[in-house]
Amino acid sequence: MNRKKIPFFIKLPYWLGIGADAFWSFALLIPSVYGALIGDPGFNPDLRYRLIMAVGGVLMAGWTILLIWALRDPIERRFIILLTAFPVVFGLFVVSLISFIAGNTGNIWIVVKTAILFLLMGYSYYAAGKFSEKGDANESGNL
Repeated sequence: MNRKKIPFFIKLPYWLGIGADAFWSFALLIPSVYGALIGDPGFNPDLRYRLIMAVGGVLMAGWTILLIWALRDPIERRFIILLTAFPVVFGLFVVSLISFIAGNTGNIWIVVKTAILFLLMGYSYYAAGKFSEKGDANESGNL
C-alpha cells in the first residue's frame, strides 16, 4: 500500500503521540522540567523518586521509538496506536484526572490533552481499519 496516500488524520495521532511521549520522557528524566510542567517549580524529589521517574522516562522514550516505527506503516501497524490509546493514554488520563480531583487544578491541561489524544488515537485505529478494508478491496479488484 502506498504510504503517501494514507490520510493525514490517520497519521496525526501518531505524530501527537510521538511528540507527547518524547516531551514527557525528557521531563521525567529532568525533575526540574517535570516540576514546572506539573505546576510545582520547587519540585525536588529524593533519589528513590528520581529513579522511579527515570524508569518512567526510559519507558516513555521506548514508546516514542515504537510509535516512530508504527508510523512507517500506520495501516498495517495500527494495533500500536490502539495499544497507545488504551491502556497507555487512557491510563494517563485516569491518573491526571485523579490528580485534578485531589486538588491539583493546574493539571487540567493534562486531563484535556490526554482525553483528546485518546479520542484521536481511537479514531485513527478505526479509520486505519476502514482504509485497510478499502485497500484490500481495491487490490482484489472488487472496487
